[in-house]
Amino acid sequence: MKSALGWLGDTVPAWFSIEELGRPALIGRARLAKAPWVDGLHLYIFGDPRPRVREVVPGTDLPARCPERHIQFDKTFCLGLRYLTVRSGSDADNWWTQLHQFLRCQMVAERTRVWPPNQALDHGDAGKHHERALKLAKEAGLDDEYAAARLGEPSWITDPKLHLFDRMGQPINGRALCPRGCLRRARGRMVRALRADCDKRALIVKLAHTEKKRHVALEEYWQHVIAEGVSCCRTMRGCRLAEHEDEAARKAEETDEGY
Repeated sequence: MKSALGWLGDTVPAWFSIEELGRPALIGRARLAKAPWVDGLHLYIFGDPRPRVREVVPGTDLPARCPERHIQFDKTFCLGLRYLTVRSGSDADNWWTQLHQFLRCQMVAERTRVWPPNQALDHGDAGKHHERALKLAKEAGLDDEYAAARLGEPSWITDPKLHLFDRMGQPINGRALCPRGCLRRARGRMVRALRADCDKRALIVKLAHTEKKRHVALEEYWQHVIAEGVSCCRTMRGCRLAEHEDEAARKAEETDEGY
């Protein structure tokens, strides 16, 4: 049976040149139009049946590890929430497409210091909650509202004072007003609908509960990374690692000034 690397070698795209292909790895250079890497990214692809990829020498052109740029603790690239299994030519095409999209996002990050917001799920276990929340928001017709809430804008989706669900995520307070501002006709005029009367109540409660789980999981992820002592590469704006390091430095300065 052909290996995953064999399938990748058979379907290699024009933007990637193979230097070496053997049992342990496929080594080559990715050269994308308008990329900032003059001689291309020197990449090491390995693993069967789910290939992974990193720089041949991590840290050469990209950070060796950077959560915000989706380069993981083992220095491999995070191409998606799940590793693709490559057992056919079409699987290999999909894998190369994922890598191409990842590298295009790296180009944007290199230029703007911001990862394209619609091109990634959250880190760690928060990713599965993020994926589910996006599906729920789409089903409820709340894509834009959820996107704004996730980025920190005030929203009923993230307002704990509304008490939309119990500890198990089940709907509560059905006699309270619908947080979406839904209206119903009563005695010849339009009035605010109750939560119990909202036809999307189950969806919006699931969305709010899932968003809370996403937020908690993401915070746990960052606390774990900070506890590991990972240093910020300083290539991205708004990085939690940079904020933590700057705060620690500020406190150290204040302590020194106190003596």
